[in-house]
Amino acid sequence: MSSTFSGLEASKRGLSAHQQALHTTGHNVANADNKAFSRQRVQMGTTEPLYDASLNRAMVAGQIGQGVSVHTIERIRDEFLDDRIVETSTEKGYWDTREKYIRQVEIILNEPGGLSLRSHLDQFWSSWEELANYPEESAHRSVVKEKAIGLGSRIEDTFNRVYALKEQANREVENKTNLLNSMAESVRVLNERITKAEALGDNPNDLWDRRDKLVEDMATLADIHIGRSDKDEFMVFIGQQIFVQGSKKNEIALVANANYEGRLDLVWKNTGAKVLLRNGELEGLIEIRDVLLQEKINQMDSFAMNLKDTVNSIHKDGFGYNGKTNQDFFDVKNLSTNSFGDYDTDGDGKNDITAIFKVSGRTSLNQDNPIGIDGIMTFHKNDEKNTPVQISYSKDETLRAVIKKINDARVGVVAGLNHDNQLTLKAVVAEDHPSKNFMIRHLEDSGEFLVGLTGVLVGSGVGGSFDYRKIGELNKFQVNPEDVTLTPHLHPASFVRLTDEISNNTLSIAASRGKALGGNVDYNSAHGHKDGANALLIAAALREKPIMVEYDSNFTNFYSGMIAKLGTEGREAIQEASTRKLLMTEYENLRQSVSGVSLDEEMANMVQFQQSYNASARMINVQNEMLDTIINHLGVGR
Repeated sequence: MSSTFSGLEASKRGLSAHQQALHTTGHNVANADNKAFSRQRVQMGTTEPLYDASLNRAMVAGQIGQGVSVHTIERIRDEFLDDRIVETSTEKGYWDTREKYIRQVEIILNEPGGLSLRSHLDQFWSSWEELANYPEESAHRSVVKEKAIGLGSRIEDTFNRVYALKEQANREVENKTNLLNSMAESVRVLNERITKAEALGDNPNDLWDRRDKLVEDMATLADIHIGRSDKDEFMVFIGQQIFVQGSKKNEIALVANANYEGRLDLVWKNTGAKVLLRNGELEGLIEIRDVLLQEKINQMDSFAMNLKDTVNSIHKDGFGYNGKTNQDFFDVKNLSTNSFGDYDTDGDGKNDITAIFKVSGRTSLNQDNPIGIDGIMTFHKNDEKNTPVQISYSKDETLRAVIKKINDARVGVVAGLNHDNQLTLKAVVAEDHPSKNFMIRHLEDSGEFLVGLTGVLVGSGVGGSFDYRKIGELNKFQVNPEDVTLTPHLHPASFVRLTDEISNNTLSIAASRGKALGGNVDYNSAHGHKDGANALLIAAALREKPIMVEYDSNFTNFYSGMIAKLGTEGREAIQEASTRKLLMTEYENLRQSVSGVSLDEEMANMVQFQQSYNASARMINVQNEMLDTIINHLGVGR
């Protein structure tokens, strides 16, 4: 027969199990407002019964129940939902970052707005047009000066604020990377603690919750993936690269890149290999810093460079009210320290390239006439490989058609006719490196288009070609030094000021076109105080003349394209961020329905476990009374 005390043991187990269940319920209720907490549930099961089947067992009814025991405390969690939330957190972090920075760029550019760069350019253009009508009036000259100062200040301010935004993104890359490393270290420590707890047969539910929350926070920063294939090692990947493996962690290091103005690149500390990111806040910041903001900085530089060069090239050909000519309107800072364009790129003290931005031919042409010659021009693209690109021309093509061929080929050089109808070739922003912006890489012609027809190069073929990778290459051009514009300093948009001559004396503003004497194609003599033809040429160049700013025909198209692209990027970021936010809300609601604490359910459980606990206690009382009868009263005479 079974033991006299077996009932006590079974009831004691019932007390212990339901006491644990009540404790777990209290733990759930206490964490009802903790979003990172997963509700826990006690899994109860019967204790091993007495008398398994065997030949020497007691000859009594077997499989006598021994009560209940707590098998495990289970964490209610859906790993599929966790993976979806991690993935969506990464995407949301990426798009939220883009939206935040694009919104700031839109505020800086202030389009549409009364103080925008476009409105300042329009006012500057209008001032030249007014001066063309009243070239002898000093008031209109003062207006040109003030509008130029206002435009220059606006360009500088816009550039400085966008550049500051880029530096802010760089600092944020540093902070987010340090935070990611810190969270990875916390995951590593938790892995150690969890492994020890699991080795003892425990379910470290709260530690699992903390680790899952850390992983979710990490996923906001980078494209985190979880490896669960090895039950003994919890692994965290960035892309296909192991970040945390059990109790080991690969540190991410930050390396300042001197070639890109000190930007911070992410590399693995142990190998030096680049960290490959595809999503998350960090990737969003890096793309914003290196692509979007760098593009806006390049565009501002191109706008400023072309503005200064366009106005200066026309202004130098004109005459001021005081008769002065060959004067720049805007001050110029060149990359080269000499007039030959020679520059030292590697800092070894020796010049190694010839850096020029623009060259104009000697011949005045009609772009609608057939060119009458055949040949092939060779350009080098401004990419890392200096990729050669050949453009053929034939005698039946017009100059306009050949110019269009050059511009459509996007060879790093744009072509057009200047105010004297001479062929002009200008460099654009480099594809390979910002320090090589506005450098013509290579000009070569097998025929006479760039030589005899337009008067750019001295000679045909390889021997007559211009190649920026050599010094002293200005002698390859037929033109005068004033018809060559050297490459500007690194950021032309950071310095847009008038020359001292113009600032101190508005009578030097060259509104007059002058007149040609002695059969010269140049306008080499003043033409009176009422001549405003030069001011009109500047106004036309600023507004509608196809002067090519990058690959756009004029300033208006260039600036409109820049604003339109920013608007498209902004709308995309807002839409994608909103979509990811809605997805996150849906996933989190689903997770709360699975893992969240329901107070109503917990209260019902508490009542159930309390009653079960009381019933077990009552059973012990009953067993006590039975034992009292056996011990104290059985066989005692009355």
